[in-house]
Amino acid sequence: MIELGIIDLSADGRRRIAALIEKWAWVSPDSRVSVPRVSIALLSPEEVRFNGSLDVCVIGPELIGCDAAYVHTIRQQLSGKLILCVLTQEIYSFGLVEQLGRLGVDDVLLDTSSSEEFFRRLVLLQRRLTPKQRGRLVVVGAARGGVGCTFISATLAEGYLATGKRTCVVDCDVISQDLTRFLQVKPHVSEAVRMLLDHQRVVTSETVAECCAPVWSDEPSLVCVPPAAGQDESIFATPRAARALIALLEVLQSQYDVVVVDTASLPALTASSLYQVCDEVIFVVNRDPAGAFAHRQGVLLVSGCARPDATITVVVNDNSVAAAPLAPLRRDALAVPGRATRLIAIPRTPKASRWACSGATPYQFLGRIVEQLLESHSYGEGSAQVQGVVQQSRWWSAALARIVASLSKIRPRKGGGNSAESENPTAHEPLRFAALGFTECSLGEGELVSKPVILA
Repeated sequence: MIELGIIDLSADGRRRIAALIEKWAWVSPDSRVSVPRVSIALLSPEEVRFNGSLDVCVIGPELIGCDAAYVHTIRQQLSGKLILCVLTQEIYSFGLVEQLGRLGVDDVLLDTSSSEEFFRRLVLLQRRLTPKQRGRLVVVGAARGGVGCTFISATLAEGYLATGKRTCVVDCDVISQDLTRFLQVKPHVSEAVRMLLDHQRVVTSETVAECCAPVWSDEPSLVCVPPAAGQDESIFATPRAARALIALLEVLQSQYDVVVVDTASLPALTASSLYQVCDEVIFVVNRDPAGAFAHRQGVLLVSGCARPDATITVVVNDNSVAAAPLAPLRRDALAVPGRATRLIAIPRTPKASRWACSGATPYQFLGRIVEQLLESHSYGEGSAQVQGVVQQSRWWSAALARIVASLSKIRPRKGGGNSAESENPTAHEPLRFAALGFTECSLGEGELVSKPVILA
């Protein structure tokens, strides 16, 4: 994302230049997919010195026609930045171009130029820019609904905030606004986001700031972007909307340390686009056997779309009654050939699933597990493809291990029971495997007492 600062004498002049750049940026986007995205800030000449983070400064024709020598003052205030002047046919001349070059202007452009000419200059000029530090983009996705994608997004947002990072969480669920309602952010929908996705407004730092709402009134470091208004998933169905969403996220990355995106209800095309540009993918699954195939297809899609240097984390949210054993699920459905991933299992914890209005938050009861989600892991070529990190109670794990060991030593009594079972020493293997399955699964705080009773 290139940050453009538009400078002119009047507000109308700055808006005209912004509309011109918007037209250049969005004309026939399907034929131009690799152009740099821009963020626009409208500034008066007096506000330039307070915006030293700009990459490119675009000076309008009003300021040039009134006082071209003021460009030298802007050059001193933006040392090392790029300055591009937009001229009209009335004031354009080679003498003026020579004067602007002496004052420190890098290039000039007519207001009648084409979109290709603007981006050709911008692509060549941006090579002089020093790469800036951007925030981390974390995309939380799932192959089906009801697995806890919104729950994980809210937990991550609070976890990053606890580490001292400025965090922004983005809700993409235009149907039910689950994340926004979970965090009690008002309004639940944003008309400003809808206007950006529909290209009715330019994606700038100011327009994106209008989309952000604070989660807590006393904590400015945690904000939420509500979903677009309209309750229509087709808003994300076009490539133009996907590019507008990515441009919005890139502006947020320049303003916050971490941006967490909940991709619930997003179309596959838009979700795949987010997987291609993000720094980390959190893919949420559950242990329902009926969804194993969908989870596998989703994991393979994520691994194919994500960048080679992106981190892929599979989170097994143990929130269903029908729970498949974790070992075969990890081996047959969640393993990605040729791609290093990590796997984290979250135990079933009823206390952590309370809504925010109850006074309990997920991070309060899952702090140690969230810390593992926040860690940045890098895997070498010789590392395992899947790293399993399963959280469970140590005391009960040891107790269950002793029970399993005792069950494996059970022998049928002589003269009783089924003769086939007496002759077959492995007749009690199903019971033993069932106990092993309980040992492998993650145990929650609310269900610890019932496990030994079931095994007994």
